[in-house]
Amino acid sequence: FKSVKEGILLKQTSSFQRWKRRFFKLRGRTLYYAKDSKSLIFDEVDLSDASVAETSTKNINNSFTVITPFRKLMLCAESRKEMEDWIGALKSVQKWETYETSLFNMEHFSGMHNWYACSHARPTFCNVCREALSGVTSHGLSCEVCKFKAHKRCAVRSTNTCKWTTLASIGNDIMEDEDGVSMPHQWLEGNLPVSAKCVVCDRNCGSVRRLQDWRCLWCTAIVHSSCKEQMGKVCPLGQCRVSIIPPTALNSINSDGFWKATSPSCTSPLLVLCNSKSGDNQGVKFLRKFKQLLNPAQVFDLMNGGPQLGLRVFQKFATFRILVCGGDGSVGWVLSALDKLNLHKQCQLGVLPLGTGNDLARVLGWGALCDDDTQLLQIVEKLERATTKMLDRWSVMTYELPTKHCPMVKEEYFSPDSPLQVHITQYADSVASHLTKILDSDKPTDVISSAKYVHCMLGCGVVRREGGRGMERGREGSCLNILGMSGMKEEGNQSISQSINVFIIKYMTVVVMYLKVTIIFIFFITQMITIHCDLLKGHVLRMLMIVLCAPPSQCSEKCVLNNYFGIGLDAKISLEFNNKRDEHPKKCSSRTKNKLWYGVMGTKELVHKTYKNLEQRVLLECDGVSICLPSLQGLAVLNISSYAGGINFWGGTKEDSNFGAPSFDDKKLEVVAVFGSMQMAVSRVINIQHHRIAQCRQVKITILGDEGVPVQVDGEAWIQPPGIVKITHKNRAQMLTRDRNFERTLTSWEDKRKIDSYHSSRPRLNSQQSMEYLTEEECAQVQQLGLVADMLITRIRDAAKTHKLVEQELAHAVNASALVLSEAFPSKPSSPECLSRSTAVEIVNSSRVLQLETTMLLEGKLLVDSPQEEELLSTLSSLSAELHKLDDIHWICPAMHCSEEDTVRVSSKSSIKMKMMPKVKREREKLHKQKSNSSLSGSWDIKGGANEMAPSGN
Repeated sequence: FKSVKEGILLKQTSSFQRWKRRFFKLRGRTLYYAKDSKSLIFDEVDLSDASVAETSTKNINNSFTVITPFRKLMLCAESRKEMEDWIGALKSVQKWETYETSLFNMEHFSGMHNWYACSHARPTFCNVCREALSGVTSHGLSCEVCKFKAHKRCAVRSTNTCKWTTLASIGNDIMEDEDGVSMPHQWLEGNLPVSAKCVVCDRNCGSVRRLQDWRCLWCTAIVHSSCKEQMGKVCPLGQCRVSIIPPTALNSINSDGFWKATSPSCTSPLLVLCNSKSGDNQGVKFLRKFKQLLNPAQVFDLMNGGPQLGLRVFQKFATFRILVCGGDGSVGWVLSALDKLNLHKQCQLGVLPLGTGNDLARVLGWGALCDDDTQLLQIVEKLERATTKMLDRWSVMTYELPTKHCPMVKEEYFSPDSPLQVHITQYADSVASHLTKILDSDKPTDVISSAKYVHCMLGCGVVRREGGRGMERGREGSCLNILGMSGMKEEGNQSISQSINVFIIKYMTVVVMYLKVTIIFIFFITQMITIHCDLLKGHVLRMLMIVLCAPPSQCSEKCVLNNYFGIGLDAKISLEFNNKRDEHPKKCSSRTKNKLWYGVMGTKELVHKTYKNLEQRVLLECDGVSICLPSLQGLAVLNISSYAGGINFWGGTKEDSNFGAPSFDDKKLEVVAVFGSMQMAVSRVINIQHHRIAQCRQVKITILGDEGVPVQVDGEAWIQPPGIVKITHKNRAQMLTRDRNFERTLTSWEDKRKIDSYHSSRPRLNSQQSMEYLTEEECAQVQQLGLVADMLITRIRDAAKTHKLVEQELAHAVNASALVLSEAFPSKPSSPECLSRSTAVEIVNSSRVLQLETTMLLEGKLLVDSPQEEELLSTLSSLSAELHKLDDIHWICPAMHCSEEDTVRVSSKSSIKMKMMPKVKREREKLHKQKSNSSLSGSWDIKGGANEMAPSGN
C-alpha cells in the first residue's frame, strides 16, 4: 500500500522519560512506527477495529489516543492542525477511503463520531452496551457533537449516527410531503440532565439507574419513551432555527465544490469561524459547543484550513452572517479572505472576543472577553437581533528605498564646461551667501531681507501655520518658520556646510512639495553638496530618491488596517512580544501572561527610550499637508476608538472646536503622538487630549536615515526599512454591532407579553359565581383596596415626573390597574350594586401585580435617598395589609394565591435584573433621554370618576 500519511509524533511510554519521538507512517489499515524513518524494523498496529479519540476536554498538548482491542497508543502532535490531520487519516482508512488534507468533502466523515476522553459528575451509561461507565476520571469517551457516550472498548462498535449534516446523511428518516422534504427529529437515548422534563406530559425524564428516555439533537426536546409517539414528526430546530442550516437544505454540491441551499428557511445562516488557539486555548470548547447548537457543517476551525474553507462552502448563499471567535488577528484574517473572494456585499461579520486585546469587539459592543461557553445560546440570539454598521478598512502601502542611486540623476549633467552648470553655480553661490547672512547676522533687518530673498528665489509662497487645521498664505514671518530660522540662536563660526545641511536634511520634503521641483533644482542641490559638503552627498541622494523617485504606482500594499497603525515605541513593544511568543510559546499561553509581558516590555522603555526624538527620523503628511512634529517616541493612527486593549487613545468620543467626533465609519483616521510608556499607561485611566495631531483621510509617513523603524498594524509588527508608508482608504465591511438599548427594550416588551399571557390564562370564577354580587362587607373591603391602589398609582405618577426609569418599568402595570379601577367604579364607589365577584377578582389581581412590580423596582435601589421612596414604601405596606384582609373571603383566596405564584414566576427574570440595576449618574441620565413606548396614561379618580385614557397606554 501507498503511505497515506507519515511524520514525527511523540509517543507515551512506560519508562521514566514519558514521551519519545517516533516516526509514524500509515499504510492501509496498519500504523507503523520506529525510532526514525531510516530504521529497518517497524512496530505495527492493526487498525481494523480501532477508534481514535482526543485525550482530554481542553487538550492543550494536542494529544490523541488510538484504541484497539489489544493495545492503546497515546500520541502527541506539534499542533492541533497536525493532530486533526492524523485523526482524519486514521478514520479514513477504516472506511477504505482516500484521504486528502486539501480536499473538503462533508460526506467524507458524515455520521462518524468525534471522540474525546472525559469524566462525568453523575452516573452515565454507554449508548452501545447500555452499561454504566465506571471509574472516576477519563472513564469513557464522549462525542464532541452529539454527546454519544461509550466505553473505550465499545467505541469501535458504535454506529455512525452522529448529528446529521446533509440530506444524504439523514438516510431512511427523510420525510416527504406535498411541500417537499421536512426535517425530522434526530433522537438520542438517555444520559439526560437532572432537571429534564417531558415536553408532552411535563413530568420528570431520565434516570440515574439505566439508559432511558430521549433527547432531540436539534430542538433539544426531551420526551418519555411512552410519549415519543405523541410528539410531532417535524423538528422545529429549537431557539437557533434562524441561524441553523437544516440538513434537508444541503442536498447537493455544485461541480465547483460549493453547497447549494434549496430551503427558504435558511435565508441568512450563521457561519462560525473559531480560532482553537484563542482564549487560553479554550477555543476548542467553543468549537464543540457550536457544533452542538448548529449544523456541524457551519462550524470551522481557523487553525485547520483557514477561513477560506468555510467561506468557500457558503459562497453561493445570497446572504449570510459570520461569527469570528478569536482576537483581532483572527478578525483581520477573515476580512482579508473576504477581500480575496469579494464577499463583503453578501455577508455581515460579528465578533466573539476570545483574544487578549479584543479592541474591535469592544467598539462593536460585544465586550472585552467571553470565556463562558454556557452562554453561547444567548450570544446567538443577540446576533440575530444585532444591527449592521460599516467598518472602514485601509490599505497600508509601502515603498522601500532601493540600494542603487536614483536613475534620474546623471553625472553628465554636472560637467564644469556645461552652460547649465555655470548658471547653477552662480545661483547656488547667491543663495548660499544669503543663508550664511541669516545665520551669522545680528541685525533682524538683514535676517528678514535675506530670508525674503531666499523665499522669492525658491518660489515658496505657501506655508503652514502651526496650531490650525489648514494652510495659510502671506505673513512675513512664515518664511522663517518653514526654514526653521525663527528660533535659532547664534552658532558662532557655523560653516556654510552646516547651514546647507540644516536646509537640505530638515526641509527637503517641504520645498519639493510646494515648489513642484524641476530637474534644475535637483542639479542645484547635488552641486551644492559636491562643492560644500561631499560627506552628505549619499545621504541627500537617498532623501531625493525617497521624495522624488517613489510615485504612487510603485507603492505596494503591505497589509490592511482595520484597527490601528503604530510606528516607534508601541510597535517596538509589539515586535518584542511577538518575538518572545515565537521563541517561548509556553510563556505566552494565556491572557494574563501576555498582559504581564506587555507591562514588562513597556516598563523597560521607560528607562531605555529607544526611539527618543523619533520626529527627526520620520516626516508626517496628513491629506498632503506636512505636519511639524513635537518631540515624541512614536505615532499612532487610529481607525477605532479602542487601542491596545481598551485605551481610548484619542481622548474622547465627542466633537470639539478643532476635531470631529471619531467613528469607524466616517472614512477618517485620527493621528496621535506617543510621548512615552507612562503616557500610554495614564491613558488607561484618564482621557488625554494634548497629544492629538490631526484627523484626516490619508496619511503618509517618510522614514529617513539608513536604519529601519518598527511598525505595527493591528498588533502584527515588523521592521520597516527607510522609505514611504502611505495609508489610504480601501473598502468597507459590514459588521454586526450590539445595540444594548434595543435589547433592553425588547426584553422589557417580552416580559410584558408574558404578563399578558398570564392574564389570559389565569383561573377565573365559573359563570354562576361570577354573576353573584358582593355583600356590603365584601364591597367595603374591595372599595378600600381600590382607594389604596389609586393612592399608589398617584405616588408612582409623581415619582415618574423626576425618574423616567420608573415610567419605563411600571407603565404597563399602572395602566392595567387604572383601567380595571375605572371600569369597576365609573362614577362613585358608594353604589355597590354593580360590583360582581368577577370584577372584584380583576381588581385584586391587578393590584397584586402592581404591588409586585413596584416592590421589584424599589429593591433595585433606583430611588435611593429620595422622598418618593418613603411615600411608595408606606403606600405599599397599606396595600399589602388590604390584600391580606381579603384572605378571609373563601371565593377570592384561591385566585389571589394563584395570581401571586404565576406573577412571581413570570417576573423572576425581571426581578434578578432589577436587583442589579444600580447605575452611575451618567447612565441614569442616558436612560432619562430615552422615550418609552408606553407611558403612564390616565388615572382613576376615586371622587370624580375615570379620566380619559390614552390609547397607547392600553
